[in-house]
Amino acid sequence: RRTGILAVVLILLFSAAALPALTIKLGSVAPAGSPWDKGLKQMAAEWHEISGGRINVKIYPGGIVGTEPDMIRKMRIGQLQAAVFTSLGMNSISPDVMALSIPFLIRNDAELDYLLEKITPELNERMERSGFTVIAWAPAGWATVFAKEPVVYPRDLQQLSFAFPATDSAIFQAWKNLGFRVLAISAPELMTALQSGMVEAFMNSPLIAASFQWFGVANHMTDLKVAPLLGGLVVSNRTWRRIPPKMREELLESARDILDPIYAKTKDLEEEAIEIMLDNGLVIHDAPEDAVKRWREVTGSGFEYLVGRTFSEEFYEKIQQYLEEYRR
Repeated sequence: RRTGILAVVLILLFSAAALPALTIKLGSVAPAGSPWDKGLKQMAAEWHEISGGRINVKIYPGGIVGTEPDMIRKMRIGQLQAAVFTSLGMNSISPDVMALSIPFLIRNDAELDYLLEKITPELNERMERSGFTVIAWAPAGWATVFAKEPVVYPRDLQQLSFAFPATDSAIFQAWKNLGFRVLAISAPELMTALQSGMVEAFMNSPLIAASFQWFGVANHMTDLKVAPLLGGLVVSNRTWRRIPPKMREELLESARDILDPIYAKTKDLEEEAIEIMLDNGLVIHDAPEDAVKRWREVTGSGFEYLVGRTFSEEFYEKIQQYLEEYRR
């Protein structure tokens, strides 16, 4: 028995010694104090414990280390080792992810959950080929329209200047081709652009609009699910492969145990955010069935050209097949 215990202790000591001290600088677009920020801090503490104090995760929240393209560039040159991205950042790493952001392709949370269950392994492989390991995917609500004036039909938004990040250049161009007055505005610039009148509308989730207080200027929200926002936590392959395989499994399990429930709470958090915004001047406009139909007609014609150009036709068809399968 003593020999067995000694062997186990020696193995554990050897495993710990095999991992040199590793600092993981993690950039995040999640605001400080947000559920995602709190989850990342909890994950950092657990990773430190699991690694015997050899992994230190240093978190930079709220985009303080730059925009999403900045963080991707810094990860590629080793200035950052990990980051939390929105759909825009994930799309930039692997354009096939963009297929999930086609307006009105996915209709509700149930469809999104079913689809992610089917395609997550393939998405992970595509991200890994681009140099990034996905620790956890993070559906973060649905993009909808916020504006200074009521927007119900596509023509209402076409009359307003509409902010959209140019980092997602293909989707930016698609909106432009459809006759929308799109301006390239990044998240840190949006409040100033709204206040100055440079832009009059934007698309994002109610949770993010509340977090950054953008709704205070653009206080008209359209009750319309345009597209899911699918972000995630990623680590550079170079950093991830420095960690022993057995420990990687423990770190993944820890991260997902902490971060997955945040997704489950997203709907509740979003409803709370909407209630708070309603108490502070938000006006919500319902989109009748004929308006939803018109949105699908307008956007359908404009986004089809991305198929086979920006993301693979094969992957897009696979998504459609899974959605048809679920709807049947």
